[in-house]
Amino acid sequence: MPPESRVYDEHERLVMSLEFTNVCNFRCPFCPQAYQHLDNQPAGSPYDRKMGMMSRAVFDRALAEAHRVARTVELGFFGEQTLHKQYIEYIGALGRPRPFGVELNTNISMLTRDMMAAWIDAEIDLVRLSVDAIDGEVFNRVRPGLVRDLEGNTVDEVDRMAAINDKIEHWLSLPDHRPTRLVFVKSSHNVGQREKFLNHWQPRLGAGDVVLMKNVLSYGGKIVDPMIQAGRCNVWDVGYCVIDWAGNVSPCNLDTNMDLSLGNIMTESIDMLYHGERAAALRDRTGCGNDITPCRTCTDANNWSGNETFKPIELRVTL
Repeated sequence: MPPESRVYDEHERLVMSLEFTNVCNFRCPFCPQAYQHLDNQPAGSPYDRKMGMMSRAVFDRALAEAHRVARTVELGFFGEQTLHKQYIEYIGALGRPRPFGVELNTNISMLTRDMMAAWIDAEIDLVRLSVDAIDGEVFNRVRPGLVRDLEGNTVDEVDRMAAINDKIEHWLSLPDHRPTRLVFVKSSHNVGQREKFLNHWQPRLGAGDVVLMKNVLSYGGKIVDPMIQAGRCNVWDVGYCVIDWAGNVSPCNLDTNMDLSLGNIMTESIDMLYHGERAAALRDRTGCGNDITPCRTCTDANNWSGNETFKPIELRVTL
C-alpha cells in the first residue's frame, strides 16, 4: 500500500483536479487538443501526452487522498470527462459527507439525462457547462466535433447547436439542478456572440446560476490568440494539485503535457509529492517566462482579470 498523506488543516488544503481522461471528441481552435497531432504547434510548447482513461484503482486512491488534503475537487483537468465509460459510477462514488467541494466541467456534447441525475444525486457543488457560442455557424467553428442529443443519438452538423442548447435548457429547467456556471470563452473565433449569448441565457438562469465570460488562455504557452492577455503565475498561491488519468501529479492546472510532474500517487502520498524535494525545486523555477517547460512559453498563467460574471435577471411581473 502507498503511504497516506497526513490530514491537512483547512488553510493547507489544495485544489485537486482529477482527470478521468485526456481524450476529447472536440478539436476547438483555442485548445491544444486541436494541434496535438501536428508537427508544428502554434506556440511551440508541445502537447503529445499519451491518451488514456483513469482506472478505478487510481480514482479510489485519488479520492482517499482528497479526503485528507483537498478543499475542492475539480473533475476535469484536460479532456472531456463524460467520455469515460465509468463516469456515472465515479460520480456516484464521491460519497457524502465529504470535507471538500466538488466542481465539474463538460463541453456538454455527450451529456445524458442519467448523467444529470447523477450530478443531482451526488450533490455536486458547481457544474460548469462550456459553450462559447449561441449561433450554430459559430459553434461549429469554435467547437467542432461529435455531439449527441439527450437520448444519446448522434446529430448532424446543422443540428449540433440546437442539441447543446436543448440540453442546457433541460438542465436549467430541473427544479433541483445544481448551481451552474455557463462558460463563454472570449476568443478571436466567436467575436460578436457575447451579447447574443447573454440575452439568450441570462433570463433562463436559476437563483444559483451565473454566466461566466472569460478570456482564452494559452494553456502553458500552447495557444496563440489576440485575446490572450499577460498574467502572473499563481499556481502555488492557489494550491493546485492536478492528477492525470495515470495518477501523475503536477502543481500547475495549465500543465496539459504534465511536464512539471512531481511523481505518482500510486507510489507516494500527495503530501510527500507536494512538499518534497522536486516541488521545492520547482517553486523557485516555475513562473511565466522562466526557462522550464511549459513556463518558458507561458505568458498569461491564470489571468482572471478579464472575467465577467452575470447573475440571473430578475423577472418582474406586472399586474
